[in-house]
Amino acid sequence: MKKSILASSIAAAVFGLGATGAQAQQFSVPLNAIGDILLVPYYTAQAENATLLSITNTDIDNGKAVKVRFRGAANSDDVFDFQVFLSPGDVWTANISKGADGRAVLTTSDKSCTKPNALSGTSFLTVRLDPSLTGDALANGTREGYVEIITMADIPKGGTTNIVAPVKVNPLYTAVKHVNGVAPCSGTAWEALDTLAQGSSSAPVDYSAVGLTEPRGGLMGNWTIINTVNSAAWGGQATALNHELAQAATKTITYYSQVNTPVVAPQDLTADPLFLAGNFVHAWSATTQALANTSVTTVAAITAPGLYDLPDLSTPGTTATVSPTAQVVAIQQALAKTSVIAEFATESAIAGSTDWVFSMPSRRYAVAMAYSKISASDDGRRFNAEYQGTTDFTGNKAAGQSPTAAFNGPNTSVINRLICVSGAKPVAYDREERTATTTVVVSPSVLGKQQYCGEVSVFAFNNGSASAALKASVAVSAVDVTYSSGWATLNTTVTGTDLGTPSAPTTPSILGLPLLGGAFMKASNGAQGYGVTQAYRYSNAQ
Repeated sequence: MKKSILASSIAAAVFGLGATGAQAQQFSVPLNAIGDILLVPYYTAQAENATLLSITNTDIDNGKAVKVRFRGAANSDDVFDFQVFLSPGDVWTANISKGADGRAVLTTSDKSCTKPNALSGTSFLTVRLDPSLTGDALANGTREGYVEIITMADIPKGGTTNIVAPVKVNPLYTAVKHVNGVAPCSGTAWEALDTLAQGSSSAPVDYSAVGLTEPRGGLMGNWTIINTVNSAAWGGQATALNHELAQAATKTITYYSQVNTPVVAPQDLTADPLFLAGNFVHAWSATTQALANTSVTTVAAITAPGLYDLPDLSTPGTTATVSPTAQVVAIQQALAKTSVIAEFATESAIAGSTDWVFSMPSRRYAVAMAYSKISASDDGRRFNAEYQGTTDFTGNKAAGQSPTAAFNGPNTSVINRLICVSGAKPVAYDREERTATTTVVVSPSVLGKQQYCGEVSVFAFNNGSASAALKASVAVSAVDVTYSSGWATLNTTVTGTDLGTPSAPTTPSILGLPLLGGAFMKASNGAQGYGVTQAYRYSNAQ
């Protein structure tokens, strides 16, 4: 509860929400890992690895309309998204592996409804990845990343049970409810979801007419990575987030049709910088190392969003009057950590290898990479202007605002077309109480700035820049320590300053990086492999 209160106060301070009568968004991370939103920190289809994913509806009374989005490890570009409709008590499962075309491919024999209907055997998409890449380098961008899973709405059975009126069952419930183990996925109500008047009218959608009601959460998820050659496996629970309701607020429906209808006012529905235009986005100049200030009101969105891009993690999920940016701040507050601790084992006697994975699923909504804008004077970074708390586009803070700074201009940079975050400062210990006297660094990095590069950054221990455990290849950094085994602590405190005036930098409101992940250790005995997943021990930022 303490973290929720702090999230509320920070969002109010950053965006002036209290002054306008709006309510702050809040999130909690439930210990039972059941919630409104699920985050899978890492999926991979690299080399001989495959990822198994399951999503369970623990609500035995209501169905769920769920958005599933896979984002690439490089700069969190959308590589595959769709909708899953879970009936009460239902489980949806899928496998992600490397396909014949080199891209990740999803296969499933599950009988739950999805939009599109036919998903199995579908390759992930490259249209939003770095266009400078070709061939397998482009396909590689689909083979690693993380997963967003968002409850959009409930699907109640509906009806009345009084003696006068007959029972009326919700036709959408009938469409998604399994009959003899198979959901029909058909009918007028099912088809009506594709033709909702969204994106072209300001009139509110009558969701009750299509059988949708406010979501009540109840999702849980699990993931398993399996090496299909030597049987090593790693796994864990998806991290859950729950909306904490403020005052008289309730959860709200965030269902958007899985169609390519344009979104008219994306600033009300998403904080993704590439979907925003004009006064909602900042460009960062690689030449001046400051915010660009050139005709920003006329700048168009980098990518025109369609309804299939919604909802994302920033789409407000309650009736409280909050901006998408305020929701991002609340998620970051819930996930912020100032340090992480885990073990590593790389002894040659057991053919040991260790990779640490750092996933930052909220970073996309603060800073994104605009590949088409990269030039000698523009490194491609685009910042959500509201997130930075500025209004005049020169880097000056608006009066009375104290910008959050989990991801900002000074603490981010671009290396090899990957957005990187400063502040990786590992300290390693062996199993006999010793620690190295020299500073352990993460490389590659800018001199003086140790980096987490990529949206999912993999730190490979004692193996150069090669990931031996997970065979990661999109965003891998070398962590070479003196010892072959032991434990390490990593400072994840936010570094740099916010985008305030250089003469008056302020202390960041969010003190720790909002991240997920863990240590992935592997050992071998001949042809047999063994995998161990170790969750990070960590300190919360607040």
